[in-house]
Amino acid sequence: MRVLDLLLRGGRILDIYRLRVFHGWVGIAGGKFVYVEEGDPPAGIDAREVHDLGGALIAPGLIDAHMHVESSLLAPRRFAAAALPHGTTCVLADPHEIANVAGKDGVRWFWEATRALPLRIYLAVPSSVPPTEAPLETPNAALPPEDVAELLGLPDAIALGEVMDYRGLAGGTGRYAAEIAAARAARCTVEGHAPGLSGTELSAYISHGIHSDHTLMSPGKLAEEITKGVVAMLQEKSLSPEVVELIRSLPDRSRCLLVTDDVPPSGLLEGHLSRVLLRAVELGLPPEEAFAMATARPAAYLGLRHLGAVAPGREADFLVLDDLVSFPPRAVYVRGRKVAEGGTPVVPMPPHTPAPPAHPTVPGPFDAADFSLPEGEELEANVVEVLNRENSLTGLARVTVTVRDGLPVRPRGLAVVGVFARRGGGRCLGLLRGLGMREGAIATSFAHDSHNLLVVGRSPADMAAAANVVHRHGGGIAVVRGGSPIAFLHLPLFGLLADAPPGEVAASLQRIEDALRELGVAHKRPFLLISVLSLTVSPYYKFSDKGIVDVENLAIVPPFRPP
Repeated sequence: MRVLDLLLRGGRILDIYRLRVFHGWVGIAGGKFVYVEEGDPPAGIDAREVHDLGGALIAPGLIDAHMHVESSLLAPRRFAAAALPHGTTCVLADPHEIANVAGKDGVRWFWEATRALPLRIYLAVPSSVPPTEAPLETPNAALPPEDVAELLGLPDAIALGEVMDYRGLAGGTGRYAAEIAAARAARCTVEGHAPGLSGTELSAYISHGIHSDHTLMSPGKLAEEITKGVVAMLQEKSLSPEVVELIRSLPDRSRCLLVTDDVPPSGLLEGHLSRVLLRAVELGLPPEEAFAMATARPAAYLGLRHLGAVAPGREADFLVLDDLVSFPPRAVYVRGRKVAEGGTPVVPMPPHTPAPPAHPTVPGPFDAADFSLPEGEELEANVVEVLNRENSLTGLARVTVTVRDGLPVRPRGLAVVGVFARRGGGRCLGLLRGLGMREGAIATSFAHDSHNLLVVGRSPADMAAAANVVHRHGGGIAVVRGGSPIAFLHLPLFGLLADAPPGEVAASLQRIEDALRELGVAHKRPFLLISVLSLTVSPYYKFSDKGIVDVENLAIVPPFRPP
């Protein structure tokens, strides 16, 4: 028998293929599983290190098949330090936020910043930079098809990132055809983004070569996508008793995966993909099934045949747990090496994050006049409406408003939204109803997807003050009341990321959320809602530096109607 680097005995092993747990032992050499056997190891095995697990359980490391590191607001090395202790050993990361600010150089920066990490990070090359081809906003960067093809040639680039402009793809625009052709040539998957699509529209979208969808799922949508061959990626927000019941009823569940998509820094303190797994179990999914949806099935879908199982020949990425629902794990291993124990990393991360490449900076400085609306009685306005407090869906209403001293005074409760392009000087002010903000302002350079400067408030002076804080620091999120900052998070990397410990970033973002609630914002996730007010592919109406964006029709609606 082979000489082993590590022998683990006296444990239980999750058989991810037969969805069972058995008493057994494993032998590891050269970072791979050599022996995975039932019972006790035979006498005479030569191993450099032997551990008796005392009945603990060995399971594969968790694989997140769709996520964005930037949503954590953390530099990659800080994200890895936060995610690994919760059992995530591999992710497919789509850095489209960085790409929208810094283009090809930004994607290369991200790739280089992940190379030396103990967390496996595979690259999904962003497909939709800028988010749409329609002239809906001033972009900060672009990834033309030739750049996408070049980046798909990077080591560990295994996917074309989510094709978000589903209307543009359905319309046969040239950029996506070339990108998908490049992905096919590179033998990469093509990730989808299909909110609200069904029937012939969904079929037409898939027919272009889309392999997956991770957007909000209902039982009906999940059933249709499985029938049409899509890999259905279920975020935490998609999990419900009805969805779990449907999954359990499927004779073949191999096309159902668990993913995170976006996890804020506060969420990372509590878990990563483990949170989604535990929620699925809580709703009735057997834990063995939930593990399969977060390990072997994403590995198979992504073509990572060396990962995803405790099995001979697979690389030894695994967790040691008390049972299948005990997180964080006792220990986390990658390539047979312990990388975390007791919820804490035990291997060093790179000491520094690389300096970012050149990119457009945050505009400014500003004064109150930059946020003052034109004076007038009975102005006809197109007002974006927050439709509920649980998600980011927005509608549009025609409202007669009165503006005095630069502010809407009738009807009550309207907030002013300003978007200021980082590149080219474009700017626009509009109105928002249903936010609940009573006073103050927030400014952020993290504003999906182009990340122009977004400012929301009830006072021109406070809006200018918040914008100037972000401008002065070169990026971040600032909340102001009465002219004074009451919460701030510095994001010096691209205006998107902080190279600071996760706990510090989470605490700063929590202060921002708390400050927004003090100002009256009643949404379940206040900053998330605000950060997507400028997302020009998110249903149904959003803001850009050119006006209000009608997302479904790829058109600009003027904030105010001519008299």
